[in-house]
Amino acid sequence: MSRTILITGAAKGIGRAVAENFAADASHRLILLDLDLPELQRWVDEQHGQIKARVETHAANIADLPGMEAFFKMLAKQVDYVDVLVNSAGICNENEPEDLHNWHKVISVNLNGTFYVTSLCLPLMPDRGRIINMSSILGRAGKVRNTAYCASKHGIVGMTKALAMDLAPRLITVNAILPAWIDTPMLQGELAAQAAIAGLTQEQILRNAKKKLPMRRFIQSEEVAAMVRYLASPEAGGVTAQSLVIDGGVGLGM
Repeated sequence: MSRTILITGAAKGIGRAVAENFAADASHRLILLDLDLPELQRWVDEQHGQIKARVETHAANIADLPGMEAFFKMLAKQVDYVDVLVNSAGICNENEPEDLHNWHKVISVNLNGTFYVTSLCLPLMPDRGRIINMSSILGRAGKVRNTAYCASKHGIVGMTKALAMDLAPRLITVNAILPAWIDTPMLQGELAAQAAIAGLTQEQILRNAKKKLPMRRFIQSEEVAAMVRYLASPEAGGVTAQSLVIDGGVGLGM
């Protein structure tokens, strides 16, 4: 089945794993967006022999509404439909309760940016399309120095549920994935920061973190990509308004 799939945040981590998963199918056309276009293009070039799908890359700051409006105006001239939208772009800046700068930055990217992309993509989405939003286990929980991140990810869960109701008459499904402790560059950066604060090595922080996990391991990005692939499949046509947790049991079924 030939489909056009748009993925934000495709240069690294979960977004890259999702792109790799879909890129193995020659019937797909992938539209990959990321703020770091050189890194995104480098990965595509390195995967040249393994990518079977048609792939195009674009620089995009999803928090920049005029920029995203210009991008989708251009895209509408090039494609008839966007069958699957995967909103994976996001940042995880920590913030103290008094830190307004990072509050606005995180909300503008994670929540506003996700909504901008979704809203602007909808005119291109056919009936029975798929929208998959990347939230977090912190879309159901709280964490010290993460008021902005938690608020943004809680917001994505609420947006997912409401939008699913709006689009149900068109049989467009909208779901969120809530990962925890995914082995990505974002997590490694967070662990390095924690190690510096605690006066420990990153290896010590890593061991301590894994001790808290029931399965004693981090989830791999490829596992999240497999869940995205299922939600985008015909078999998931009746799955909508859901928040699907993939956390190795750390949330104890919350």
